[in-house]
Amino acid sequence: MAVNQYWKKWWAKIQKWLALRHLALIVVLTLVPSFLWMMNRLTNELIGSRNLLEHTYQVLARIEHLRTDIDALELGRISYFVSHNIESLQQTNHARGLLGVEIEELKALTSNHYLHRKLNQFEHVAKALLEETARNIEGLDLGNTTYTAFSHQAQMLMLQARSLLEEMHRHENSLLSSRMDSSNSKELEWEHMLGLTGISLLLMLGFILIHMYREIVQHRRLEVTLREIQGQNQVTLRNQALMGELSSLLQACSSVDESLGVIRQFAMQLFNVDAGALYLFRESRNQLEERMSWGIGLKSEPVFQPESCWALRRGEIHVMNGQPESLTCRHVQVIEGVCCLCVPIIAQGNVLGVLYLENHHEQVFDDVQLKLASTVTNQVALTLASMKMQETLRNLSVRDPLTGLFNRRYMEESLQRELAIAQRKQRQLGVVILDLDHFKNFNDTFGHDAGDFLLREVGALLVSNSRSSDIVCRFGGEEFVLIFPETEAEIMMERTEHLRKVIFALQLQHFGRSLGQVSASFGLAFFPVHGSTADELLRLADKALYRAKAAGRNRLEMAARP
Repeated sequence: MAVNQYWKKWWAKIQKWLALRHLALIVVLTLVPSFLWMMNRLTNELIGSRNLLEHTYQVLARIEHLRTDIDALELGRISYFVSHNIESLQQTNHARGLLGVEIEELKALTSNHYLHRKLNQFEHVAKALLEETARNIEGLDLGNTTYTAFSHQAQMLMLQARSLLEEMHRHENSLLSSRMDSSNSKELEWEHMLGLTGISLLLMLGFILIHMYREIVQHRRLEVTLREIQGQNQVTLRNQALMGELSSLLQACSSVDESLGVIRQFAMQLFNVDAGALYLFRESRNQLEERMSWGIGLKSEPVFQPESCWALRRGEIHVMNGQPESLTCRHVQVIEGVCCLCVPIIAQGNVLGVLYLENHHEQVFDDVQLKLASTVTNQVALTLASMKMQETLRNLSVRDPLTGLFNRRYMEESLQRELAIAQRKQRQLGVVILDLDHFKNFNDTFGHDAGDFLLREVGALLVSNSRSSDIVCRFGGEEFVLIFPETEAEIMMERTEHLRKVIFALQLQHFGRSLGQVSASFGLAFFPVHGSTADELLRLADKALYRAKAAGRNRLEMAARP
């Protein structure tokens, strides 16, 4: 669930970031083609402007050629009149030949209506000038032409021609100036657009580089995140496997102490902590005691009151972050930098104890550890509740509900088992049956509540004066059976006599009322002296008990040999 929320959060950020990047990319991709298109248009316009300038220069050059041809024609004509030099005549003829060609080339070069009109006028004047020059040369050769006649008409035509050429020249210079300004303007605009295009390209390149850098960083972050998630998944799978194995082993445990050993072993593997402990309530329910622990430097008390733990008081997990101002349980020693965790162990609404964990060096508990602690605690709670229920059922099946001693069924099973052990080891075994004297009169005198009280006290007395290997049972009514495994006859006699004296020394009071003197009669039988089976030993011990009753009570009798 936490992983899904984490991915949703990251996916929302990625979508927002992608939207901004897409918007920026659209802007850049729109600007760059626009600038490139404008750059291409300005380049074409600049080329066209340059072509017009080149054309104007060519027209001006042709006009200058025409002016040169007119001047050469005039110079050759005058030189020939003065010197009659054939070279001057050749110069004149050459200029006459070039003049027509230059006019045609200039016409082909330009499409300007004004210039075409002027060229037509110039062509007409030039034609007249050429005809006049030809007549002057012919008249000069015949000797019937004077200088005045020679020069007057030609000079007039020459002036007209030069005037037309000057007008065309001024017109082209005006076009040249206008086109020069336009070309310079286009060039400046082209330079500005070139700068903007370069800036946009740099921006696009920068955007691409930044985008690539962010993609690399994002991929690295995602890679790190995926590695962390993969590590968390591996830890989760490992914990799940350990939890499954823990559950299987706990189900196979037969006692609380055995299950605590299993829990300790797996807690050391599951929890990455410096120390930990498991506390369970004592039978009195007024204190919790440490039943198992691991690690070093545990800062919690081994025994404490339930009110000392905030987790028990609140019924939920309580975290202590290691700071002096944090709310710390009283059973924990406050040390800066030590983080602690208390998890209540609750099963079916019944609080069984506390799981305590601590980290040193300011290692704060994260959500994964909290969830794991809660899961393990739930498993432990179910196991302990099941163990207690099994123990309760076991006690109900083998214990007497009034005295808490083993019942007759357990006695018979235990006697069969101990007899088999005694036979295998060739050891002695003793069976004692005792009966409280005048118990019916006691009930009639003091009541059944007092009688039950007496039975409980006698049962507790028998247990407190027996060894851990001895088996103390309530046989029925006011009769009790004691089984002494691997006990010699003399020792058994001494211990039984001691029990008789202790019972006889009882001074009981029930609700402030003295219950008077209490005594008991005992019958003893031994394996293998008196019998080899449970029935034989019980029967002979019972006969000895009746002999003790007949002999005056408050005594013990040995079974007779068969």
